[in-house]
Amino acid sequence: MIALALGCAPDAAWPERTETFPWVYTPEEDLPPYADVRVETETWVPLEDLEQTALYVQKSVFHRPSAPDEVLEHFDAMRPTLPPLGAGDAVLSFVGDVMMFEGDPTGFADAVVDRMPGLRAGNLETPVVPGEPVTREGLTPRWGLYAFNSRPALLDALPLDVVQLVNNHALDLGDPGLERTRQQVVGRGMLGVGLDGAAPIVVVDGLPVGFVAATWGVNVHPPVTSHDLGIVPFGHLDEDIDLSPVARDIAAVRRRGAHIVVLMVHWGYEYEYYPDPHFLQLGRRLVQAGADVVVGSGPHAVEPAELCAVNRPEELPGIGTCSVRTRDGRPRTAAILYSLGDFGTDLATIPLQVGLIASVGVRDGSGVTGLAWDPVATVTDGPDRRLIALDDLLGDADYAAESERLDALLGTGWRRRPAP
Repeated sequence: MIALALGCAPDAAWPERTETFPWVYTPEEDLPPYADVRVETETWVPLEDLEQTALYVQKSVFHRPSAPDEVLEHFDAMRPTLPPLGAGDAVLSFVGDVMMFEGDPTGFADAVVDRMPGLRAGNLETPVVPGEPVTREGLTPRWGLYAFNSRPALLDALPLDVVQLVNNHALDLGDPGLERTRQQVVGRGMLGVGLDGAAPIVVVDGLPVGFVAATWGVNVHPPVTSHDLGIVPFGHLDEDIDLSPVARDIAAVRRRGAHIVVLMVHWGYEYEYYPDPHFLQLGRRLVQAGADVVVGSGPHAVEPAELCAVNRPEELPGIGTCSVRTRDGRPRTAAILYSLGDFGTDLATIPLQVGLIASVGVRDGSGVTGLAWDPVATVTDGPDRRLIALDDLLGDADYAAESERLDALLGTGWRRRPAP
């Protein structure tokens, strides 16, 4: 019946890409001045453009909770369609930005490790260089305001198998710091992804899963490095972003034997609760380039997720759907996790302290089969920071309100609940 309704070519009814959402939407109006200050556009320089810097500090406190009406309508329609994890598929668990400096990190994630099934991956958004001071101990005067460094004990306590090494803080301590950080990660048996094109393949329950990574840029202008950092200017608005380097990386890891490809992207705009339509456009193009799971980090706030139908012509693109076509014609389902927030942080507000463990079920030949999200919070424990499941903090009114906000933002159908 579908083929008859659409004619001989099932996708003949598809609109032109630029004629539908997310390419077509109504921009927001009457926003506070700080809402549109986005360092990832690379149109201004922190500390040099003082007015923009002051507004950016405001944004880090108040955030940007709104989005164009079409974005809100799209995720309202998408939330109920997200399937929970099923049984029998390979499971991958992802976390967002690890950027913690205060206190002793030993055991900081012990209380949430059992909420991270399967293979575990996340973004290390700080150098880890022994012998250099950490941020709170005086790194700023030596290296600059936005330079990070953390203790090796952070890696000892980090429950990850795969670590993204390319992000805007990759060059905070220059090439020597980047190289030492990679040594520290690899020396602990973790796999680094992104740096110099590193694209490991890991067999998860018999399924070869490949990892590639890219970042919107680095904090050093211009970036002086001898390394390939996988820089793609994702944040540049009103530009036709060249995604061919990412497409080549995806194709290369498939040729090496990956049946599922995870693309870890450091992108988005910081302190925003929804992805800009610009990133919904990029997400569809990255799925079209061959990614099965797009895992976003960078905004520090949790943002919604969506599933994308690939080569399913009966699912027309537009509000409430993510649907793309590829040259190979192979039907599959992909997922875009726009931002998982923080997994250990020194940032000050609860929406930035609460991040997600997102688990994704994948199956050979089908792609993504199910999803689960589990919120965890960075809490202060004396001089230290600890990760605690948000479900264990609901006696506090502020954490309870954040839990309710995330339910509304993400949808409850795929939220993992603790066993009774």
